[in-house]
Amino acid sequence: MRGKARIAASAALLLALSACTADAEQPLRGVLTTPTDIDLDWRDTRPGIAGHVLEFATEEAGPYTVLRYLAPHVTSYRHPDLMPHTTFHYRLRSYRGPTVRPVRLDHPDRIRFTWSDHFADEDGFLLELRKKNSDRYDPVAVLAPNTEATEFVFLPGEQHATYRIRAFVLGEQSNVVRLTTGEQLRSALGAQRKTLSASSQCASSSTTCSRGARERAWYIASICSA
Repeated sequence: MRGKARIAASAALLLALSACTADAEQPLRGVLTTPTDIDLDWRDTRPGIAGHVLEFATEEAGPYTVLRYLAPHVTSYRHPDLMPHTTFHYRLRSYRGPTVRPVRLDHPDRIRFTWSDHFADEDGFLLELRKKNSDRYDPVAVLAPNTEATEFVFLPGEQHATYRIRAFVLGEQSNVVRLTTGEQLRSALGAQRKTLSASSQCASSSTTCSRGARERAWYIASICSA
């Protein structure tokens, strides 16, 4: 599109300079913290990195699914309540790109943002939020390329936050981490629950179910089969 600034060329130059040390400077590590919880962490000190995309797959060849877009200050992530006896593959991709301040229109329950797409070759846009009294932005929405408007339903404390739009280009990917889950903790606790009273069993089951419902927002896997 005429008049658009190309962001891929400058990003490609940075990628070329860092390609030979990509694995050394942003190694992805993982550990099976519990039989069905995986903790991941990484380090990336290269200049110009705007954030990372964490992806996973259950097959070595993919397809990979995005877990989350993460700001550069975020260096760890827990993937909870996973399917037992399953091998998970993880990889990390960096992204770069400029930001613009969108035009903002407030509504009682949401905010509408508009901006002009003066960029080319972007892989998409991120809506980033900086809470009041904070100096860090975090991605809160992912938008398609060539987008120039979006609406955001804010949570308590987010209405008076500062927002910006980032046109991002995906970079190189990290090493792949492979981990295989074990038996669900619920199965291991089954024998112990048989010794509890009927009321205790109900309370324990309810606690387990409610905790799993909150934590599996990024991966649809129920820990309650009954």
